Amino acid sequence: MRYFLLLTFSIFSFADDHRISTDFSDCDGKVVNYYVSKIISGGSVEGMMKASKMHQNFYDEQGANVKVYPALQYLRNDDGTEEKLHRVSTMVVWDSVNSWSEWRESIEALSEEDRKLADKKYNAFVAMYNKNTEVVAERRWCML
Repeated sequence: MRYFLLLTFSIFSFADDHRISTDFSDCDGKVVNYYVSKIISGGSVEGMMKASKMHQNFYDEQGANVKVYPALQYLRNDDGTEEKLHRVSTMVVWDSVNSWSEWRESIEALSEEDRKLADKKYNAFVAMYNKNTEVVAERRWCML
C-alpha cells in the first residue's frame, strides 16, 4: 500500500501540467508594450512626459483599459546608481492579452470618420515622442 501511495504521489508531483507556457498568446498576466528611448538633440524629458500624457489621453478617449507609464533609466555601478540620465522608457500596460485584443477590435470597428479622428490623435502623440526621443528598442512583455 505504501508503494502504491508513493507511486501515485510521484505521478502527480512530476506531472507536467504545472508548466508555464512561454508562448506570448498564452500570457496569463499583464501585456506590456515597452519602448526604450534616448532624448534627442533639442528634445527634453518634459517633452517626453507631455507625449506620455497625450498617449494616455488617447487611450482614455478610446475607452481602453490601459495605463501608460513613462520612466527614467539610470545606470548602476559598484557604488550605486549614477546621477546622469541614461535612457527614458514608456510602458503601455494592458490587463491581459484579451483586453489588448478587444481594444484592437474596437479600433477596427470604428467608422471611417472616427478612425480618421483617432489616427489624428495617435499621430499627434507619436509626433511629440519623435520630437523629443528616438526609440532604440521595442519589446512586448508578459508581466506575470
